[in-house]
Amino acid sequence: MATLERIRNKSGLLIIVIAIGLLAFLLGDLMSSGDSIFRRRNMQIAEINGTSVSYPEYQNYVTELEDYYKLNSRSSALDENTSYQIREQAWNQMVQDIIMNEKYDDLGIAVTSDEIFEMATGKNVHPQIRQMFTNPQTGVFDRAQVINFLQQKNLDPNANFYWLFLEKQIKKERLFAKYRELIKKGMYVTTAQAKAEAEAKANKVDFDFVVKRYSAVPDSAVTVSESDVKNYYNAHKENYKQEATREVAYISFDVVPSDEDRQMAKEWIENSKVEFANPQTDAIQYVNMNSESNYIPRNLKFEQLSSTLQGFVQGASENEVYGPYLENETYKLSRIVAIKQMPDSVKARHILVNDPALADSLFALVKGGANFAEIARANSADQGSAINGGDLGWFAEGTMVQPFNDACFENPKGAIVKVESQFGIHIINVQDKGKPVTKYNIATLERNITYSSKTNQQVYAQAAKFASMNNTFEKFDEAITADNLVKRYGRSIKANDRTVNNMQHSREMVRWAFEAGMNEMSPIFEFGDSYIIAFVTGAKEEGYQSVAAVKSSIERRLRNDKKAEVLITELNNKKQGNDIAALASAIDSEVMTASQIDFGAFQVPGAGVEPALVALATSSKVGEVSTPVAGNNGVYAVKVNNVTNNTVTVEDEKAQLSQSVGFKVDYQATEAIRSKAEITDERSKFF
Repeated sequence: MATLERIRNKSGLLIIVIAIGLLAFLLGDLMSSGDSIFRRRNMQIAEINGTSVSYPEYQNYVTELEDYYKLNSRSSALDENTSYQIREQAWNQMVQDIIMNEKYDDLGIAVTSDEIFEMATGKNVHPQIRQMFTNPQTGVFDRAQVINFLQQKNLDPNANFYWLFLEKQIKKERLFAKYRELIKKGMYVTTAQAKAEAEAKANKVDFDFVVKRYSAVPDSAVTVSESDVKNYYNAHKENYKQEATREVAYISFDVVPSDEDRQMAKEWIENSKVEFANPQTDAIQYVNMNSESNYIPRNLKFEQLSSTLQGFVQGASENEVYGPYLENETYKLSRIVAIKQMPDSVKARHILVNDPALADSLFALVKGGANFAEIARANSADQGSAINGGDLGWFAEGTMVQPFNDACFENPKGAIVKVESQFGIHIINVQDKGKPVTKYNIATLERNITYSSKTNQQVYAQAAKFASMNNTFEKFDEAITADNLVKRYGRSIKANDRTVNNMQHSREMVRWAFEAGMNEMSPIFEFGDSYIIAFVTGAKEEGYQSVAAVKSSIERRLRNDKKAEVLITELNNKKQGNDIAALASAIDSEVMTASQIDFGAFQVPGAGVEPALVALATSSKVGEVSTPVAGNNGVYAVKVNNVTNNTVTVEDEKAQLSQSVGFKVDYQATEAIRSKAEITDERSKFF
């Protein structure tokens, strides 16, 4: 016993020693791995239903979608707008995957590899796979081609990536289809429900009605207490959720060309005229080397020229130069390269192929007299025209890509020529040519009026001076008033907004607004051709709006409820039997009429969207003035004058209700689940 007691006494000390040792171990581990722990937290881009998502994990979604887009579009780079859209798509896909995979795991829903193979090669092939492996000539799905592709795809990284991406999307689609069908099987429209709905829609009513609007009762006649507001707020708190937003006030210093800049542009074009007008100067080459815009090889009819050049070309000859002249903030010199008699339009047909050897073979055949139309139908990659034997009909100059256009307009009627464009190799037959008209080929040398670096520096200096002298919001406000400047506002800015008021590349300002404090001044931002100085003037955090913020709207609603009680009492007291005209006179209103209204009506003419009025009219007895009911805009009473039977069967209504339920599951299931998910979006830290 003594030994046992000593062990017990010592064990307390031993536990303390062990605890201290364990704590030291944990602290040591934390200190040694602290960087990685904190780095993980700093790299978190989202938390979805308790699942932490790191930036690299999200970026994997983005990269995969980017690679897929590049492969599909055959492009190697993405513009800013496309990159943004892909990031948004990746975000939505990632959130959906996480929240839906939880549901699939809970319910044991899965898609096997055998199912995937069946969707690729079985009886019910997935539509996208069917489209990929359908012979364009026969319109028949080629199952053998799919199997061959699957056997060979590992030899081509692009093909393998494309298939794995497609397989992943098909699997997600099938998983959701199974989940959706489970929900639909649990949704059932009872016969009693269908019968009640059919009876409600069985009649259309013609009725008179009167309304006493809430505005007829002074606000002072009803009282809404603080406790009324708080009770309503607590009962409807979910209606007052809010996203985090920021409000900013800012001033813009716009960089525009100065008079000196304009003069420099004018002098440049004037000094270029002698060389440009020299007949020995190649006008096209000169424009391509010196102009703001490249030469456009177009032959234009008189009416296609600008009004400025129309006056010039009349009576002018080749190599004559017009200008300098100012057009759309650009100084220009125009020189006539050629004046030609050319057809207004041509009629042609073509065969488009991508294989040079095949092009040579087909070209030799049609040159030798083979049937052009039959060869086009059998071989042309342009399916739109191939079905018509390659016929493109009549078209004007400039309609087609340049090599094709030139071949058609510069070769005689009946010519068969071969040219190459970005679409492939064209074998062209010029079938007919329109009546010749005078056309002008003009080379235009352009010099845009733009601001110089000197002007840019001067405007930046103005912005910097303003910022240094007005570094508080009070001074900022006073300076704007004193200098008669324009204060602009960015309202309800969200953390992931791309821009403020559509200012070019202003995402940086959004990020700053969420990092800065109230009334804090921004650095000087440069967006497009403007320098921006801003202050944060308001901030709302994610969560629930305060009672104070929504008090006025709640008071208005509760006040109308209390006014409704007053007005219902008034209408009941002034009701005179079944004489609705007398009631209208007594409440200083007028009788309005509505016809052929059934229970499913969305609105009532003269009243607007008033579900309570529709329900009252379709449930009241014929010839009687109803008891009054409260609607959206006032209190209503009705008198039904006529009821028309509307044939609605229980079976039809049940089918319609079932279909409606199915549609709701299809389009609302994911949104309903997502609305209940706990999602913390921290993308604004990174983008």
